[in-house]
Amino acid sequence: MSSGDLVGIRKQLLDKISGRDIVVWGARMTGIGFARFMTSLGMQKPKLFIDSDPATHGKNVAGIPVWSPARLPEIREKYEQLIIVVCVSIKEDEIVRILSGSGIDVDDYIIYSDYSAEYYTIDVVGSCNLRCASCVHGSSGFDIRKGLMSLEQLERVVEKMTRESFIVSHVSLYSWGEPMLNPELPGMLEYLHGQGIAVACSTNLSYNDNNKLEKFIRSSPDYLKISLSGYYEEVYGKTHNGGNACLVKSNMYRLRYLIDKYGTGTVVDVNYHLYNNNCGVNLVKMRELCDELGFMLSTTYALVMPLERVLDYCGGASSEELRNLEKMLLVTIPEGIAASAEVPITGCPYRDNQVNINFDLSVPVCCVVYDRRQDRMVTDNYLNVSLSEINERKKRMAVCDMCIGYNLPQYNMGFNRRKWDEIAGSKACFDR
Repeated sequence: MSSGDLVGIRKQLLDKISGRDIVVWGARMTGIGFARFMTSLGMQKPKLFIDSDPATHGKNVAGIPVWSPARLPEIREKYEQLIIVVCVSIKEDEIVRILSGSGIDVDDYIIYSDYSAEYYTIDVVGSCNLRCASCVHGSSGFDIRKGLMSLEQLERVVEKMTRESFIVSHVSLYSWGEPMLNPELPGMLEYLHGQGIAVACSTNLSYNDNNKLEKFIRSSPDYLKISLSGYYEEVYGKTHNGGNACLVKSNMYRLRYLIDKYGTGTVVDVNYHLYNNNCGVNLVKMRELCDELGFMLSTTYALVMPLERVLDYCGGASSEELRNLEKMLLVTIPEGIAASAEVPITGCPYRDNQVNINFDLSVPVCCVVYDRRQDRMVTDNYLNVSLSEINERKKRMAVCDMCIGYNLPQYNMGFNRRKWDEIAGSKACFDR
């Protein structure tokens, strides 16, 4: 696509929103990225965020208040020139149904992905300091590739991204690895911010290096996800293997101090993985800690990762390792697939709107695939293949047909959360 085409797309977006009261649906990374994109153009920040997740309600994200969708009638009354920009990477159809049902006219909302067609994930580290049972790093039988992406490589990747995509307003610097292991991470954030791009990172926060954490926060990450699975060590240690709950909690306090000290406004989202041994007092105590620190707490049901393990399971293959993991799940693989499959989708949002780049520049078909086999990797070098060719190659991947055939896109995205909650609620859950 020519530079003229890219400028034309941006102009179309700006023509849609100029002079309007902008409200953004989506208070996580896509919405945060859009807010940074607006300010980079000299525009005012959005008036509000809307988000379906109760964990966000009443919070300020990037200095912008977050309201519940239940307040849509109030929002319509408040803003005469309302335009809602739907900034999410999945579940757009569901949000459109809510907007239509709330009397929001089709001229009063736009879908951001119509203008920012690709969402980029760059895994800047190929290793992790933990060995969690539900992750590839805690699984046997995988060829784990270790290494670091350099700042110079990242700059070349971003140059290509911004040349080929309509708008790149945000990137996530994590996938399978622990990004805090890359000593060049602060410089990467500073470079991306200089390009007007918001940055998300994820961490297990289970390391003892105050200097590293301080350098990271000084570089002003826009969004930080903390992955954990318990408040007390005897529970946390069973599923975040190799970590230490006390160290994580200590670092959470340190994180609050550093964000306040440097005034970064970093959004901290504690991603609490629900197993059958941690959803009682451990969850209550972690929620209390997050409330004290002003962090969001988002619960998510633990899944089996990567995709290859679930495909093997669906094909009738299993292992003692996988059977032991499934005993810890609140929602088993078959239960999760059946619940999620009640929400039909066309294609797969992961394949259709994500571009995932590994530390060694290889490109998997999507974020839940790990195997470096030829039929799972789109290319060995992102820099050598055009974006249009990458997207065409994805459509020809046989693994996608298998995945979609088993309804695994919906499973991996946790569709039909109400049903997952119902399944989990029917089972006894103890902290043990």
